[in-house]
Amino acid sequence: MVPSKDLWVIGNRPSTRTKLAILESTFDVWLTIWNRQEWVSNEWYVFDLFAGKGKYLDQGKELYGSPLIFLKKVAEKAAILKKNLVIHLFFVEIKKSNSSSLEGYIQEFKKNNSQVENLVKIEVINADCNKIIDKIINQIDNTEKHPLFVLIDPTGLQIKKKTIEKIVQLRNPKDIMLNYILEGVRRTSGIAQKAHRGENLTIKEIKTLSTLGEFIGEDVNVIDANDIAILKDYISSIFTSKDLKVVAYDMKYPNRNDILYYLLFASRKLTITNIVKKIFARQKEQNSDPNLFGKDFYQNNILTVAPKVLTMKRKSLLYKTKVEYGDWTINHILGCMHGCKYPCYAMMMAKKFGWVKGYEDWRTPRIAENALELLEKEIPKYKNEIDFVHLCFMTDPFMYDYEEKTLVPQVKELTLKIIERLNEEGIKVTTLTKGLYPDEILDKKRFSQDNEYGITLVSLNEKFKEDFEPFSAPYADRIASLKKLADNGLKTWVSMEPYPTPELDIFAERVEAILEKISFAKKIIFGKLNYRRLTQSNAKPYKKWKNSDDFYATIARRVKNFCEKRGIKYHIKFGTPLNESSTTNIFKE
Repeated sequence: MVPSKDLWVIGNRPSTRTKLAILESTFDVWLTIWNRQEWVSNEWYVFDLFAGKGKYLDQGKELYGSPLIFLKKVAEKAAILKKNLVIHLFFVEIKKSNSSSLEGYIQEFKKNNSQVENLVKIEVINADCNKIIDKIINQIDNTEKHPLFVLIDPTGLQIKKKTIEKIVQLRNPKDIMLNYILEGVRRTSGIAQKAHRGENLTIKEIKTLSTLGEFIGEDVNVIDANDIAILKDYISSIFTSKDLKVVAYDMKYPNRNDILYYLLFASRKLTITNIVKKIFARQKEQNSDPNLFGKDFYQNNILTVAPKVLTMKRKSLLYKTKVEYGDWTINHILGCMHGCKYPCYAMMMAKKFGWVKGYEDWRTPRIAENALELLEKEIPKYKNEIDFVHLCFMTDPFMYDYEEKTLVPQVKELTLKIIERLNEEGIKVTTLTKGLYPDEILDKKRFSQDNEYGITLVSLNEKFKEDFEPFSAPYADRIASLKKLADNGLKTWVSMEPYPTPELDIFAERVEAILEKISFAKKIIFGKLNYRRLTQSNAKPYKKWKNSDDFYATIARRVKNFCEKRGIKYHIKFGTPLNESSTTNIFKE
């Protein structure tokens, strides 16, 4: 059978039936979950930005389109939904004939389902959703207490990225279903590749290329990437970068093993995306031979994309640290991708106070989205008390993404803005990282020359790094990054803490090998590793070494001798043999 050219006659298009079935199940879950939340308001919202005419013709029978599916589910649950609940439904359709048909179908539905009369307020809007989105947004209560369900189901690439971004930026708890037309992206990206090669384009191709740009955005590579890479970049740029988790249903052509489009579902709540993932898997199983694979197979093969970095809000930012060589500090991130296993004191404290659940939760950092706002309020309050501000004692300001082999962009950008703002007020900043320093730091007009930039380096042994600093930046890259700053006249330092014993690193006694690598640095801080915390925290405890103080006394003496010969300032931390209180002001000099 040849598929009908009329979009409202399903014909041989099982993908449409599947899509509508998924929407119905997902919206049913949405209603059920929010109906259980006592803290939410009694006003909820639904946006259907490509609402269509309301019904399809399927083998001579009528099949509800998305607007009537929304109304159907509300009608079915009317008896159990919250008292005084009102669901505002905005149905946007650009084609006049479709919107007229939709209005008629809605009136017919309401006439036959009186239970929805006081439950819904419906507005059918005959317009381009990209042009009308601001007007719609201005009609809703933009707070965390007003749930929002959004369906974006174009037939091509008619939805603009800026339109979706406006929705994503809303404070409302959002659940978004988007039809990502892979066939459209694939076709238009071919034109982009043609333009990249310098070939001449027709007027139609130029217009098509413009449509792709408005849909995909400027930050997604479509030139030398495959379908999945483009999709993941798109998801990252528009959803996961804003804390939304995404699952994707690959909708295939009816007569060939190729993907027509991806039905994306995005939500901030992992529990909700997991439920929708199960809906996707059930639908996969129904569309396949149930005896061929089990449910776990389908669920495990649903494309899932979660953000690497989340956001949080802090009540305060600047505080006076108790670290002996510190002054004031900022921890604008909770968690760290580096996943150090000394164990990490910061992770232990975060677990103790219930800020994170465990190791993997700690490795999914959360940045303080209101950090700059807090900084503006706190700088005038504390400025006269501050000698310098350290970034950071409880996280890493230039966090390294081990998988991507680069800095975590959200962390880097926020850190740079904080340093710049403090420097504008004449406040010196010190930093410490197991990541890398970005070239932006070399901008002497943007950042103060009084700042001091450090790295942590306690070994050159790759086996030790694999065991205890598995996801931090490579040693050689770390050193090279710092040396680049030093070569450009910036002040640099190194923290050799927590320094391991030979029991953990067989090369620990060769401290001079490390010192030679960092001899360009102006300052060095040395400190022992706390064995008591190590033996209590590892599943396979290391035997406590009775002579660790003797070892640390020897290494500390060699560090001091090296520094004194090279004219490097140093501080031996309290608790480590040979420490001196006179050097605690190492960064106030």
